[in-house]
Amino acid sequence: MDILFIDDNHQLFQVLKDNFSYVGHFLFYAGNTEKAFSVLEQEDIDVILLDVKLGNENGVETLEKLKVSFPCIPVIMITGYATVEAAVRAMKLGAFDFVSKPIDFNTLCTIIDSATEHANQKKEQEESGVELAGVHNLMHSRNAEYCSVLRRAKQLAASDITILIIGENGTGKEGLAEYIYRHSHRRGESFIKINCAAFPESLLDNELFGHEKGAYTGASSEYRGVFEQADGGTLLLDEIGDMPKTLQAKILRVLQNQEVRRIGGNQTRKINVRFLASTNKDLPSMVQEGVFREDLFYRLNGGLLHIPPLRKRKEDLEDLIDRLLYTIGENTSGEKKRLSEDVLSVFRSYHWPGNIRELKNALLYASTICQNEVIMLEDLPPGIELNGLYMHNSLSPVQQKEKELIQNVLLKTGNNKSEAAKYLNMSRNTLYLKLKKYGIA
Repeated sequence: MDILFIDDNHQLFQVLKDNFSYVGHFLFYAGNTEKAFSVLEQEDIDVILLDVKLGNENGVETLEKLKVSFPCIPVIMITGYATVEAAVRAMKLGAFDFVSKPIDFNTLCTIIDSATEHANQKKEQEESGVELAGVHNLMHSRNAEYCSVLRRAKQLAASDITILIIGENGTGKEGLAEYIYRHSHRRGESFIKINCAAFPESLLDNELFGHEKGAYTGASSEYRGVFEQADGGTLLLDEIGDMPKTLQAKILRVLQNQEVRRIGGNQTRKINVRFLASTNKDLPSMVQEGVFREDLFYRLNGGLLHIPPLRKRKEDLEDLIDRLLYTIGENTSGEKKRLSEDVLSVFRSYHWPGNIRELKNALLYASTICQNEVIMLEDLPPGIELNGLYMHNSLSPVQQKEKELIQNVLLKTGNNKSEAAKYLNMSRNTLYLKLKKYGIA
């Protein structure tokens, strides 16, 4: 991995360069913004480490320039002069994370791994050439349980009751929140979402409540938190189960009293906000374990909506596929593709652990790979292929030939995988993938 370190401290660079070399990464150095852009134009950089205090330059302003010219490269801010305001601004400008000096190298490596993984996932989505509409466009169902959820959501939307939406990752919790908002009397007002898991505790506190000018070092102006920003409208507290317990009491007071106090302020401000919350966590169990406040849970649970996973609403599968394929075709300016009967059988059997999000990504992948109108088994992403359901007693003639060839070679080599891979002119990893694909023991 190639990493660019932008900092005026050359001594720190030498220390980090030595450390990174031990874990197989190469560190480039730039002492200022101009040098950084020069390196980025010449090298294929994977991650940027950027100091907030960059000599006579402002690192946050450098970040802003970097995100314009190199938006796909994740940036991790590093500083010995950490202020909440600088951190918040950096995160809003697109910084992946924020690390303070002295640097813990193991922690930094963990953050770098997360940043590159996130960047790779984002790149895959962008390379598909399509950005699908939100799940709120898929609010139709033949499933009795989900239809009941939608009816209850529409009924609850008419009031200002706090609603807690629970469901696995990818089931469409944010889409259901938008559905509630669009059927509420506040639909003409703002709808603000904040991911409680996306900010460190200090930044989340500031993001929620805001701060007064001079509240802390670097707070050069006042800031309205999302509670105030949502005044008159609706606020979704996404991933509420990941909120630090130290903040839960403050959230409870806001829900009860509809008033907030900015960090560093003495004035209490009244707000008029409709609250929605969502989580994929088991909050009752978290309450029993003492990591989530019981009073906050019951306050959030004014109306509970539990979204069933996709594997429990298979009768909706074909309708979802049809709508998603239509959207993919519209957004890629291409013709709408369809699934072969073999692929449809695989999709019906697959358990979809990632739910609608996984279905969407699978169709995006297959539509990109497929070179004709009909998506075939060989167009499916590896995740579904390796599930074992890829082969559901139906192989194309070419696949059947390949399977027989691999079996014959394994017999000739005495089941020696290394020798078989050499004979077949493929890597061992590829051979193992095909063994799983074809169900060869």
